[in-house]
Amino acid sequence: MRSKTTETCHVYRPAANASATDSARPGRGVGTALIVAAEEVAQRAGCRRLWLITTNDNTHALRFYQKRGFVLAALHRNAVAASRARKPEIPLTGNDGIPIRDEIELEKVFS
Repeated sequence: MRSKTTETCHVYRPAANASATDSARPGRGVGTALIVAAEEVAQRAGCRRLWLITTNDNTHALRFYQKRGFVLAALHRNAVAASRARKPEIPLTGNDGIPIRDEIELEKVFS
């Protein structure tokens, strides 16, 4: 079975954007390995933090990232409306029937 990548990793100084997967076979550590690798790349590049954005309906991702040391950094209320204007295929509801409206930014600051 194959996994599909839903986001990519970009390193920008002094910050890095994290990646995530939507695995066909979850629980095998692929997402955690990607996060660890992204942290290593970011730190070697001199980044001070790793950050990402997910939507308010993605409770699985919110749980996943927080368990790996990420903290909530910002709430972008109604930000999905602008994204939906560019990409009308973004559904109105997502996981568990939750309306997709907001973007939630999480970050992991390196000491």
